[in-house]
Amino acid sequence: AMAESNVTAMFVFGDSIVDSGNNDFLDTTSKGNYYPYGVDFPAGATGRFTNGRNPADILAQLLGLPRLLPVFNDPLTKGSAILSGVNYATGGSGILVSTSVT
Repeated sequence: AMAESNVTAMFVFGDSIVDSGNNDFLDTTSKGNYYPYGVDFPAGATGRFTNGRNPADILAQLLGLPRLLPVFNDPLTKGSAILSGVNYATGGSGILVSTSVT
């Protein structure tokens, strides 16, 4: 059961575990926008490195936020679209050149 929440927005930072499609907008070979990714997701492959929703999607739903937070790199993520939060996560992320997306 979901309880009433005082949370009005969620901002997600992380790697492929919570990436919901940022890499689709980057010049990288690390992408999750093709089969078999999304095989259990209603919209199909969306850039998530899972076959369905990721932990950030589930947490947002439990907090009463929009089912899918917009991804930072999507050109449509601006204005009122960001009021409930933004997903900044990117698969293959790292702080060192040797661990970053290429």
